[in-house]
Amino acid sequence: MAIYRLEAKIFSREKRGRSIIAAAAYRAGTKLRDALQDKVYDYTRRMKGVVDTTILTPEGAPEWAHDSGRLWNTVEAGEKRKDAQLAREFILAVPPELSPQSQFQTAVEWARKELVARGMAVEVSLHHPKNSKNPHVHLLATMRKLEPEGFSAKKPREWNEVGQLHQWRESWAEAVNAALEKAGRPERVDHRSLKDRGIDVEPQPKIGVAATAMQREGKVADPERVQAVRRVKLLNEVRPLLKSIRKLGEVKQHGVGTTWWEKSITFMSRVREVATSALKKTWRSIAGPERTKDDGPEISR
Repeated sequence: MAIYRLEAKIFSREKRGRSIIAAAAYRAGTKLRDALQDKVYDYTRRMKGVVDTTILTPEGAPEWAHDSGRLWNTVEAGEKRKDAQLAREFILAVPPELSPQSQFQTAVEWARKELVARGMAVEVSLHHPKNSKNPHVHLLATMRKLEPEGFSAKKPREWNEVGQLHQWRESWAEAVNAALEKAGRPERVDHRSLKDRGIDVEPQPKIGVAATAMQREGKVADPERVQAVRRVKLLNEVRPLLKSIRKLGEVKQHGVGTTWWEKSITFMSRVREVATSALKKTWRSIAGPERTKDDGPEISR
């Protein structure tokens, strides 16, 4: 289903610990040479996950800026500070209900209107993960304006203002909804926070690529990030129950019990199911494939 996401962050030497050329090569699934470090970054093996990629530049920008290697090597060479901010990255969720062509075009049009029109050069890459879930777009945008004679001497500070980020978030939601409407789809997204929409739930934290990799590779059976997500899910399940108890002294039911204590029994049964499932999963990862038929230790009732 369509979900909203616009994540914006600054790519700097200090925080990322690698060159912007490496980042550009990875996101576009290409092979680029970092002239400053005299090192080649080859991510062509990722091409299957990269559906499409392009570079957008302001009107009158030099032709070399359409070459990814030259563009980002020029950015890298132009920044002298060891903690220099090299690029701004946007990560945009695109609706799986749209075709890949429509997903890419929606992101390209938004980037032209909101970023390139302000003077940024932007590399746009559409990713479709192997599991076919969570299609998204990476935008790498320059921190300086790209003019006919090269990059501007100063970085526009207004691009870093909180109000500007809020405007970008709202305009991306509008772009996604317009694309869904054009495709005849009923789904819509909302850039507002859960609190601003009056939805009384705890935001679910991201598991993140590091925790996912640790779990996939068997380094950690149940990473803290995964535990945190389960914890929030359980809290959100019980939240309506507690709210109803505080307000009415009982819980309104739809086929499962009539009072709060009957519902609590059902809820605790659900907690036990989740805990049992987690324990069995951990047991299987420790025991190894030869023990897959064994569901692990019994849990006392």
